Amino acid sequence: MTVATHRPDLRFPSVLQLALAYAVAINGLILTPFLVSAVMQRFGLDEGGATQIAGIEIIGIAISCALLPRWIARAAGAFTGIGVAGVLAGQLASALAPSVAVMCAARGVAGLFEGMLFVVVAAGVAHRASTDKLWGLINLIAGAVNGCLLVAVSFLPADELSKWLFFTLVGLIALGAPVIRGIGTHANRPGAMRKSAARPSVPLKHVLSLWVVTLLIYGVQASEWAVAGIVGSHAALSASTIGILLSLSSLIGFAGAIVPSCRGSHRHRLAIILAAQAVMVLSTLAFFASTDRVTYFVSQVTLNVSLFIVIPFLTGMLSEVDPDGSLVSRTVVVTFIGAGVGTALAGGQFAHFGSTHFAYAMCVGILAAVPFVWHVFRKTRKQDSSARTTSASSRRASATSPR
Repeated sequence: MTVATHRPDLRFPSVLQLALAYAVAINGLILTPFLVSAVMQRFGLDEGGATQIAGIEIIGIAISCALLPRWIARAAGAFTGIGVAGVLAGQLASALAPSVAVMCAARGVAGLFEGMLFVVVAAGVAHRASTDKLWGLINLIAGAVNGCLLVAVSFLPADELSKWLFFTLVGLIALGAPVIRGIGTHANRPGAMRKSAARPSVPLKHVLSLWVVTLLIYGVQASEWAVAGIVGSHAALSASTIGILLSLSSLIGFAGAIVPSCRGSHRHRLAIILAAQAVMVLSTLAFFASTDRVTYFVSQVTLNVSLFIVIPFLTGMLSEVDPDGSLVSRTVVVTFIGAGVGTALAGGQFAHFGSTHFAYAMCVGILAAVPFVWHVFRKTRKQDSSARTTSASSRRASATSPR
């Protein structure tokens, strides 16, 4: 799976810009449990009603990523400014919302403009020479930013959460806006490259295989996250301890993105992904069997680390053949479907089957992705090897030719 011409790699300051924009685009999703708690506290809603309000933000992101990616990519500079301003307005309106209706509208607005920023980031990475490395760095930096935010929010007193959560987001976005506003330039493409990338040489079955893997991996992760509190209570942990441990595990888990951010990992990505999936299986079994805080925490850390080893490779594979970021943007919708189904089914299935059998079901989901991973990355590894051989032969022929 190769494309004739790739855009050159980005320098680190540019990667930092994209990573900060990506952090803004996903921080609402990362903080969903706290957003739900804040809405419950302010308006006296039950968990179901508060979760539905959080879901409106997800719908907003999905609209931008599914329906608008090509328009956004073509005018990335303008949409970057619109996106930052819109996210700021959405978070500020959420902080000041006097009613449930206003809060619903505010979350929808925030999601719509967060989706715009995600599309611009995807367009900036699309069709680059080292997409694995770029997505690894973006996930690592954005993960560090949002992980620290997650940990900080977990220490807020419960009665202060609804007041300060959204103002904290407004402040962070305002601080990052001067850095983020230039990311639209990374989505620009010279005319020649635009023509060469108009028809990516990737079979549809490869894209569908990657979407199946994404669906399964995120479905399992969301299911496990949805019942993590219940598992912690079974291990005799307090609610505050569970929140802090899960926040810390999320922060540390982003370190998994270090692996794909290393340039040499590209040629070994099949083996790395399979090894990470094996660790996911073992971590899942350990997590649902945990009876103390050490096992609970360590297994959650290794599970998160494994997840963030795999995700940049999947996204990078799509970005290699993505002409304008629209393919990666639409993959976000697949992610939401997996996460939504996993979250919706987790509670009932956990109660019905019990911890052990639920863990087995999660492991089946992880293992079900293996054939699709093998299908896509095995073939591309052979193509990469063939391309390196051809390139080496060309260099040797050039060196020995008479001048």
